[in-house]
Amino acid sequence: MPKQRKIFYGWWVVIALFVVGMLGPLARNCMAAFFPFITSELEWSRSDIGLAQSLTMWMYAFFVLLSGRMTDRLGSRKTILLGGLLCLGGWILLSTVGSLWQLYLYYGVIMALAVSMTHFVPIQATARKWFIKRAGLATGIIVAAHSVGVSIFIPLLTLMSSSFGWRSISMICALAFGITIMLVAFFVIRDTPESIGLHPDNEQPASTSNNNQGIIEKSWAVKEAMKTPQLWLLFIVYGVSGIPWQGLLSHLVMWGVDLGSTMAAAGTFLTAMMLPSIISKIGGGWLGDRHNKRRIIAISYAFCLLIMLWGWQGIHTTQYLIIFALLMGISAGLPIGLYA
Repeated sequence: MPKQRKIFYGWWVVIALFVVGMLGPLARNCMAAFFPFITSELEWSRSDIGLAQSLTMWMYAFFVLLSGRMTDRLGSRKTILLGGLLCLGGWILLSTVGSLWQLYLYYGVIMALAVSMTHFVPIQATARKWFIKRAGLATGIIVAAHSVGVSIFIPLLTLMSSSFGWRSISMICALAFGITIMLVAFFVIRDTPESIGLHPDNEQPASTSNNNQGIIEKSWAVKEAMKTPQLWLLFIVYGVSGIPWQGLLSHLVMWGVDLGSTMAAAGTFLTAMMLPSIISKIGGGWLGDRHNKRRIIAISYAFCLLIMLWGWQGIHTTQYLIIFALLMGISAGLPIGLYA
């Protein structure tokens, strides 16, 4: 009787990274859910809270350099473990906010640092160490976690905040999300397959070339990579495309409220954008393992441009906003898993 083949441990790592990628970024996206309730309770303007959202994005952009360095030096497991601890503290501090400087410090700085250690950089870097042939699919699954987390939890946080208050919900999130991330990092995540006697894709080193595209993995030093135009072109594309995407994540709920939706129900607009992006992110990674990655990125962003131009001029009802959100989720999700 043939011996049953065990599931490659790399897929368990992918599941663990999926959980981290689902819960960690909520520390940044939570303001979309809490926005209406904070403005109502504390009477702060949209520009005041919008500044906090801008600050957390800029601080995140700075902190990912630190978290990337930590991932290289300490390993992703320790980096994510520390990120989970910061998530725990950040959510707790957010629940106590009473002045703008506290919002800017707790949400704009501390939670940005927590997200940098539990979001794209450490989880994608880890996935690329476990997979080469199926790197697109693995990273596609992992980046889809963000869409799953936002589509499930942001409407839930909005609904629960309307019943129990946003401060109580923030405290619950601290315990539920922070502790879960730390447990998953400690018990499941491993930095490399070699650390437990395995190899990428569960194959021997001689077989770690991507036969479908004729690509052989090359180890790059940071200084060497920074001299290539490809790195900086990817940097520019990812950075520029992230501006409207993050703007929508931050303001789509309020956009729905402006068009007549209730605050409790407005979170569904984010769900409408994030749910289809789950399929497109996984599908984009799968396509990237089989076809030209650059072409997929270019085509998807061309569609994004057309959809955003329509959104700029043509959104006047909640029905159109739902359609816009669905189309944006599909087109913007395709290339995200291909950058790594």
